[in-house]
Amino acid sequence: MVRIKVLLVLMLSLPFLLNVPSANAAPPETELNQYLAEIGWTKQELLDYLSYYEIPLDDFNTVEDLKDVMGTPINAQNFQELLTKYGLTDKEFADLMDHFGDNVNDYKFIEDLDASLEFYVNNDEYMAEVENALGEFGITETEAERFFNYLAEVEEKNKDQLDQIATNDTLWEKFLTVEDPSQLSDEDLNEMLQILEQTIALYEIKMNFKVNGQPVTFKDLLKMEEPPKGNLSGSVYSTSGELLIDFTIPQQFFESLDVVDNGEDWLHLGEISDDYVDHLHEEKYEQGRKNLK
Repeated sequence: MVRIKVLLVLMLSLPFLLNVPSANAAPPETELNQYLAEIGWTKQELLDYLSYYEIPLDDFNTVEDLKDVMGTPINAQNFQELLTKYGLTDKEFADLMDHFGDNVNDYKFIEDLDASLEFYVNNDEYMAEVENALGEFGITETEAERFFNYLAEVEEKNKDQLDQIATNDTLWEKFLTVEDPSQLSDEDLNEMLQILEQTIALYEIKMNFKVNGQPVTFKDLLKMEEPPKGNLSGSVYSTSGELLIDFTIPQQFFESLDVVDNGEDWLHLGEISDDYVDHLHEEKYEQGRKNLK
């Protein structure tokens, strides 16, 4: 997982790297407006961008210092150089971005696109494995990507919240040899439920299950000794009520380790989202540190 201490040191030391006074500094308004006109942004868009990386505008004394941290606007030349760096064709690049539900039009600076691309290239196969496993539940690639992006937003709003997923993943390992959850002791069953419920809370989602249209609880499902007769389905919603995923639960879910293995795949999807956001922040802080030496 992410090197949290390194990130914190970089974040806390950024104002000193910039050699900026500790209070009420900011680039001159005229110079700032000229720079914004050059990149086609409003001041609010700039503030939103800096907010994503938790960097106050007041940390910069000059526009040149700001440019060093912002990066280089994307152009035809540096875009092609980036594709060459990763050995990608235009189509392979588009497919890779699409696999993670991303769009090049959302990027202004080549360094940011580079950071995302580095992560996508290194995690593409892993993401595909998780998506294939979730596909056994009828969860489409599009739904998995939508869920991934939602989790990335959750992590961004609540820094380090999803780091707890790594702990849950470790705790989950003790259940990987469980062949029939219905045979677990009450103590072990409650522990399994606690891990799942904590993960759901960390994801900031709500999950509903139904058998033939009638609601059932997670605990009811795990205690079933035989597959329920009829249609078993589930839905995942954001805390605001947005539908993220609809899925069905196949019969073999109750007949093998799928209940445990797929539970672990949900944890892994959260870990990927967490690592992605942390990676972008780390690359931005490292970029600022290198440019301002």
